[in-house]
Amino acid sequence: MKNIIDYIQKYGDLTFEEKEFNKVDALILSQFSYLKLEGKVPAVGTMLPSVTLKSIALSDGVDDLFADERYKKNNKELFDAMAASRRFADIRLNHHIDLVSNKWEMQFSAVTAYLAKGVTHVVFRGTDETMIGWKEDFNMAFMTPVPAQVKAVDYLHYAAERIRGGFSVGGHSKGGNLAVYSAMKCSGLVRERILNIYSQDGPGFTKETLEDADFDAIKDRIQKYVPHSSIIGMLLQSQEEYRVIEAAGFGILQHDPFNWIVEDDDFVYRDDIAERFCISDEAVNKWTNEADPAKMKAFIDKIYEILVAAGVSDMNDFKGNLTSIMAKAIAAAGALDAEDRQLIKAVLGALAECLKDQIINFASR
Repeated sequence: MKNIIDYIQKYGDLTFEEKEFNKVDALILSQFSYLKLEGKVPAVGTMLPSVTLKSIALSDGVDDLFADERYKKNNKELFDAMAASRRFADIRLNHHIDLVSNKWEMQFSAVTAYLAKGVTHVVFRGTDETMIGWKEDFNMAFMTPVPAQVKAVDYLHYAAERIRGGFSVGGHSKGGNLAVYSAMKCSGLVRERILNIYSQDGPGFTKETLEDADFDAIKDRIQKYVPHSSIIGMLLQSQEEYRVIEAAGFGILQHDPFNWIVEDDDFVYRDDIAERFCISDEAVNKWTNEADPAKMKAFIDKIYEILVAAGVSDMNDFKGNLTSIMAKAIAAAGALDAEDRQLIKAVLGALAECLKDQIINFASR
């Protein structure tokens, strides 16, 4: 199986002047945006010159980039391959932002990559390891806009003022949703300059959002890709067109960009989502469309409270403690009424299965 790292090894000697920016490059930059770039890339508002990826590789404390233990090994391998290549080593990075707020239930991060003259890509980070980031994802089921979507529009305006000509935007997971939303809701002058919008297994939107004329103005520029057993990318999926790709693993493991199969300079495609996941995706979307928003908010708040009470501060806490945490969470759910208790236990059980698969997969890398 070949993936994004194999792509860099095959095409790494070709700069963006020699080989056009494409969908695989966009996925690579989306995964790169998960690295801890604070102090390495100039922040929004600092007015400092851009830095090259190669200069980051040569700086002190480079191992701090890989603080998320879940993806540490693969992220380091990706970064080293990028830094050693002609294609990525000299790209210039700027306007980094990373905000996490428990008060506003927001996790937001973005960076702008200047790839070559006239080739710029704005990247929105997806959900990271913070629990509040996952909470904001759940909030998307009943709230539009969530705080990260508002910040994404602000950021796109900020970046566009500093970019000459056209540019693309993109992101993986929630980052894909933010890319589409910011392109919808930015000013008309900025929107006209957007060439492509890449959503890599990004969740969709409420019906009300997609019925907005702003969506019609950009829908032909959206390139959405989901793996064939997609879970995240099919949430709230109703109107966005998408292509299905081949990925290694099953279920939630296919959300991992390192598991997306790459052949030459493109993905390997499938006809449609796997049938069992189509059924479950439809059931979840039916629930989110029909449930009372106030009840949904209360339900999501309760799940979050239970996990925090069980000792979860970020997703890395599950590693090595999954059984203990889930036992505490299910015990905490025992105080609820029967209907809520049954539903929350089902959600926690599904979460446990997803995390168990992740932990086993990460341990084998």
